[in-house]
Amino acid sequence: MAVGWWLWVPVKEGQLTRFRFKSFRVYQDAKDYCVLCRETVQKHIEKRDKGLANQVGRSLNSIVLNIAEGSADNSDAEFGRFLGISIRSVYESVAGFDLAALHGYVDEDSNRRIEEEAHKLVKQLASFRNKLKQ
Repeated sequence: MAVGWWLWVPVKEGQLTRFRFKSFRVYQDAKDYCVLCRETVQKHIEKRDKGLANQVGRSLNSIVLNIAEGSADNSDAEFGRFLGISIRSVYESVAGFDLAALHGYVDEDSNRRIEEEAHKLVKQLASFRNKLKQ
């Protein structure tokens, strides 16, 4: 698999990485996005709309889990397919927060910040997927 150096997170000397996805920068950044979003869900949405909170939570899990699952395959095409699912899950999470803003659960500033972080993550996932195709 030909991926760029900027896609990898440095591993401490002597540390063995048994699961290659843990060394992908996009995996680490996806986890950071999930933390940001989950804090917002817990603080503003969960008590008011459990169904929406649950759906957004599942989409957030899907982002990270599909990066990990796709990396287990030796096929770049199959890994790219899983990265595509991760991208769609980011879109789903953005739509969930858009609904939360519509219903007044989150303020526009929080929603805008989540959208900005989501946009960065989608670009990163798409770039990673494109590198696999080369």
